[in-house]
Amino acid sequence: MINVSIKQDLNNVTVRISDTGIGISPEDQDRIFERFFKADRSHSRKYGGSGMGLAIVKQIVSLHKGDIRVESEPGQGTTIIITLPI
Repeated sequence: MINVSIKQDLNNVTVRISDTGIGISPEDQDRIFERFFKADRSHSRKYGGSGMGLAIVKQIVSLHKGDIRVESEPGQGTTIIITLPI
């Protein structure tokens, strides 16, 4: 299951994208925004992908003077939080 929520305050808009998937290990969380990094190597061949998606998102968010971060626990799912100034 994937949940997307958006909240706005006076200065920022925050988008939270959460799933109920397998989660990401703490070691991999530090690297998921790196180009070509694939946290779940077992699915890399099956589903394809270049490992560029989150690196591109991070660059776009940075260019808009925003912030992106991850919260995740293995077995509990993952949340990506993007905050952009209004």
